[in-house]
Amino acid sequence: KLKDIKDPEKLSEFANVIVEGVNVLRSIEPPKFSKPLREFAIDKSSDTFANVAFSAYKKFKDTAPIISVENPPVGMGLAKGQDLKDVVEASRDKLAERLTQEQGLSKHDAEKQAEKLIGVTWDVGHINMLRKYGYTDDDIVAQTKSVAEQVKHVHLSDNFGMEHTELPMGMGNVPLKPMLEAIHK
Repeated sequence: KLKDIKDPEKLSEFANVIVEGVNVLRSIEPPKFSKPLREFAIDKSSDTFANVAFSAYKKFKDTAPIISVENPPVGMGLAKGQDLKDVVEASRDKLAERLTQEQGLSKHDAEKQAEKLIGVTWDVGHINMLRKYGYTDDDIVAQTKSVAEQVKHVHLSDNFGMEHTELPMGMGNVPLKPMLEAIHK
């Protein structure tokens, strides 16, 4: 159409082509060159956990082992309750999708299997390490509440919230009783 730019009668036709081109460019999503670290970590972690659970389901079906994701010590990535909850939910979604597509399960059955096979091991000593950042007992219990529905196992270890000491329960200040009550509810 560039050759038509010199013909005044075809100028409006040329303008329409330019408008169409601009509209096409507006409709295209720009490529993502970077992604927030948390989003990237959840995406890649959930890929791994969903793949492991899928392999276990393929091999063992209803007797497949549970994949239980433990919260790392505070100070490392994805250590808080909401982080772990988001990893587990993304893992379950990816597993359920694969179970429906590749194993022929109904959506309902796939979601039930995903919920059964992927959960949380809540390390009470690891989350207690929030204390070194000024968190209180109530804050630590709130972290537990945020992930309580996904908890399948509890890792009992005590500390004073400053170091990863793995003390026997009762020798530190982990607010165990209210944490277990939150999980039980």
